[in-house]
Amino acid sequence: MKLGWRIFFVTLSAAAFAAICFAPIPGMDAAARHTLAVFVLALILWVSEAIPLYIASLVIAALLSIFVAQHLPVADYKIFLAPFFSPVILLFLGGFVLARGLESYGLDSVLASAILRRVGKKPAAILAGFMGVTALLSMWMSNTAATALMIAVALPLIRSIDEKDPMRIGLLLCIPFSANLGGMATPIGTPPNAIAIAAMRDAGVQINFLEWMGIALPATLILLVLAWILILILFRPKTKALSFSLHKAKKLGWKEWVVLTTLLVTVLGWLSGRLHGIPDAIVALLPALVFFSLGLLGRKDFRSLGWDVLILMGGGLALGKAVAVSGLDEWLVSSLGMQGLPPIALFIAFILLTVVLTNFISNTSSAALIVPLAMGFAAESNSLVVGVALAASASMLLPISTPPNAIAFGSGLLKVKHMFRAGIIVAVIAIGVILMFGLIIWPRLGII
Repeated sequence: MKLGWRIFFVTLSAAAFAAICFAPIPGMDAAARHTLAVFVLALILWVSEAIPLYIASLVIAALLSIFVAQHLPVADYKIFLAPFFSPVILLFLGGFVLARGLESYGLDSVLASAILRRVGKKPAAILAGFMGVTALLSMWMSNTAATALMIAVALPLIRSIDEKDPMRIGLLLCIPFSANLGGMATPIGTPPNAIAIAAMRDAGVQINFLEWMGIALPATLILLVLAWILILILFRPKTKALSFSLHKAKKLGWKEWVVLTTLLVTVLGWLSGRLHGIPDAIVALLPALVFFSLGLLGRKDFRSLGWDVLILMGGGLALGKAVAVSGLDEWLVSSLGMQGLPPIALFIAFILLTVVLTNFISNTSSAALIVPLAMGFAAESNSLVVGVALAASASMLLPISTPPNAIAFGSGLLKVKHMFRAGIIVAVIAIGVILMFGLIIWPRLGII
């Protein structure tokens, strides 16, 4: 973005903030009005990206501490700083450290190769293999990193396919789509999940690692299967057999075995939380303690962790906290006139809004903006909040929608029309699946 546009959007956000702060709004007290002003400022800065997203989060924290905290019954600005190192942030930090360990010792490619060796040569099986491995990796590491790895593995195969074979495009598209969908399945798979978990935790609803997987994994698997079928239909392969070469399995030394053992113990710790009672966030400390204490990772690795993402998430969590404690959520619920809508209409409206927004701004920003609003309508059921979090991962339409899409597009083999045509169908399918689970399956099972 050119400097002139940056200045314009920053000025616009500041003007909107000032106007709302001092404008008398019927039925809204000072705390809610100032929170709304910060919310609008965040919307403008996050959508326009006039300044880095994580810097916008720091601006949000500062404004909430200065303008909102003083109007609360207990004027304590620390409630807006605490989210930056909340249990959810710590959980995500542990995921980043695990991913860094796997990447540093080449174990991510080892795991990918070990699985892909077993898929055979049929195009449908190879497509399923790439989608399954990508989704599996994105459950435990950044979807950007998972996509970068799998694109690197897939490109030699893709370039070996005849240029007129639609399977070239199908293989290239399946990787970012699977990375986006796979992130839905675990709390550390993508930031929107963590934002939803934190919002529900603040409302007194505790969802641990295994419970989230029980909620989201079935929907993720269904979406992956449907996306696989769709890609096979849209990009039907002309050849009956494909072959690709993978690097030979490397010999694992003690460092690699320590990393793999730590991964296994950490994942088991997350999945067995009900048995040992240790919070997921504390389990997430294990990779950091092991990797840095033993010198497997160093200061350079520590600096390279996704701190910008953590700061961005912290800003979203702080904004959500402000919406709740200031009473802005209650005002919005009553003012929007949506409290009388049937649950299905309300659910559809929020899911559609999230899917549209997440395809034009980051899914983290989308969740940070919409989850607090959804919490205001989630008095009887948290299905709406979980649905919004999952819908934020339906970023399939454009190269700008999410980094995995951009990485695939950067190969030079894709056109926007390819991604948009397949992506809009996957997004519609995602809406349908989320509605099915949110309105029928989750409530009937009584899991949220």
